[in-house]
Amino acid sequence: MTKKTGLISLLLIMMVVLSACSSSVSSSDTNSTNDSENSKLTVYASFYPIYDFTNKIADDLINLKLIVPAGAEPHSFELSAKTLAELENADLILLNGLDFEPWADSLPESLSSKIISLGEEVNPLPYVEHSHGEHEGEADDSHSEYDPHIWLDPLRASQMSEIIYENLSKLDSTNKAVYETNLKNLKNEFITLDSEYKQLEAIQNKKEIVVSHNAFSYLGERYGLEFHSLSGISPENEPSLKVLSEITDLVNKEGIRVLFFEELANDKIINTIADETGVESDILYTIEGMTDDEINAGEDYFSKMRLNLSKLKLAVE
Repeated sequence: MTKKTGLISLLLIMMVVLSACSSSVSSSDTNSTNDSENSKLTVYASFYPIYDFTNKIADDLINLKLIVPAGAEPHSFELSAKTLAELENADLILLNGLDFEPWADSLPESLSSKIISLGEEVNPLPYVEHSHGEHEGEADDSHSEYDPHIWLDPLRASQMSEIIYENLSKLDSTNKAVYETNLKNLKNEFITLDSEYKQLEAIQNKKEIVVSHNAFSYLGERYGLEFHSLSGISPENEPSLKVLSEITDLVNKEGIRVLFFEELANDKIINTIADETGVESDILYTIEGMTDDEINAGEDYFSKMRLNLSKLKLAVE
């Protein structure tokens, strides 16, 4: 064998060895990544606000999934067989509770130990009928004993986040310190938001507020606002002609300047009243069904709550 041939053979052997090492490292890296993903908690949040709070506490340390898809109406959502099967792999399932998720009744008993109903642990308000349509035998019997819209109160939303943190830390003590730091930052955001909303308390002789459905009792109780709604807890309930007449009279009598409907609700009835009374109509966000476009644009719970605040200030002044 010549020196040249021997050199070429040696180079070929080295290339094979390096290639094998490279494949081994690549395979090792892939396995390591997969192991890391598999070691993360798998957490399901029922709808957007809970998803947002959980994401702000855990960031990318967990596999976080949204049960009610972005842009969907939580009140009428039905659980698919596919999602039901996927929930079997969950480490934690975070619900609002208070009958806000009627589909949760179909969850098997085997998942009960993984389910946390946040609303039941943050001093919920009893359901109070602010809807004209619920008077004189027109009551909506589909609602819970309590108002489920707890996340619209910043201080109760902060309590919800504490419960989320406690359950994440219990299941994943390794990352407890990170969760704790993120929770502290999140609670500071709630405190700031609450202080901003307190501006509403200082407004004298506040005008009353008309909304399409009874979702804002927590804001009313916390910041001294009076809401009148066309329908009850569910936005799908339609008001009677009598209700429409009562609300029209209220708008004219009180000098109400704007009527609100929710982002996922039909605005036809509110717009009819607005046209008849010569006032404006606008969206007041319940933040129940943020769309993918809104989320991708950087919108979140806090941006929507601040947008609500700016609209409410104009409405009550």
